[in-house]
Amino acid sequence: MSNWKPGTRLQNGRYEIHKVLGYGGSGITYRAKEHPYGHPVALKTLNATIQNKPDFNKHQEQFIQEAFCLAKCNHNHVIKVHNVCQEGHIWCMVMDYIAGGNLKQYVNYKHGISQDEAIKYIQQIGSALTYIHEQGFIHRDVKPSNIMLRKKDMQAILIDFGLAREFVQDKTQIHTNYRTESFAPLEQYELTAKRGSYTDVYALAATLYYVLTLKLPFPAPFRQQGANLIPPKQHNPHISDTVNLAILKGMELRSKKRPQLIQEWLKLLPKKKPKVVEDVIGDKLGKSYSILPKRSNYPRQKFLKIP
Repeated sequence: MSNWKPGTRLQNGRYEIHKVLGYGGSGITYRAKEHPYGHPVALKTLNATIQNKPDFNKHQEQFIQEAFCLAKCNHNHVIKVHNVCQEGHIWCMVMDYIAGGNLKQYVNYKHGISQDEAIKYIQQIGSALTYIHEQGFIHRDVKPSNIMLRKKDMQAILIDFGLAREFVQDKTQIHTNYRTESFAPLEQYELTAKRGSYTDVYALAATLYYVLTLKLPFPAPFRQQGANLIPPKQHNPHISDTVNLAILKGMELRSKKRPQLIQEWLKLLPKKKPKVVEDVIGDKLGKSYSILPKRSNYPRQKFLKIP
């Protein structure tokens, strides 16, 4: 089976494929319309490459696990799944369509963002991770490109639960060793290892490292072989000592040396909230309002072009 073409109708015409939003290692996500109202949704399924593999059934089982894991979640900063359905022999999940771009795109577009703004997004995703850990799952793939920024309110949304797995804190378990270099801790390179909330702590700290420096931290195996992790403050002198130490603590190679829970690590970050000012954008009737950080170079209405 090939990927679905624009105009393809699914579920007896309920969903109409509009365009491809993106590819992953095993998945493909489309922008679609849900009829009869025509509002946009994101529809994810396994891509054509995976569908043609001899071990397709294994991948489909993992996809279904991801879909139902997400469907159980109800959190402001976790992507919302509205429907899990089967089209022929292929399973799909229908999610919120988030107009905006991901955090990696955003920080590169802006050539870096302030420490206060970065911490705001990290705290939001930290809240999402705390929630999914309470549901008995770890994400295992936290990184800037898996964090969407919703254009209408600039809220961070955690996406892509393709590697999410059930876990028992500190219990040795067998998990696939799929990962993203630079954001995965050492224990994620092993099939059998102890894992826990601290696994996502490492990835969230590495995400903050990248967002504040635009540099990828050295992958964990390189560090194990002797490569030193360059403190983020050396890349960006505007990072405070407090945040610099928090990142290094969250990225400790040995899991026991890291904060064991997301909330423990978040407490290492500054508590002060960024100041904001109201910036009224629109006509004399005041139909459009936006709360923007007080920065003279903030590009109003120029985030990312959304088709």
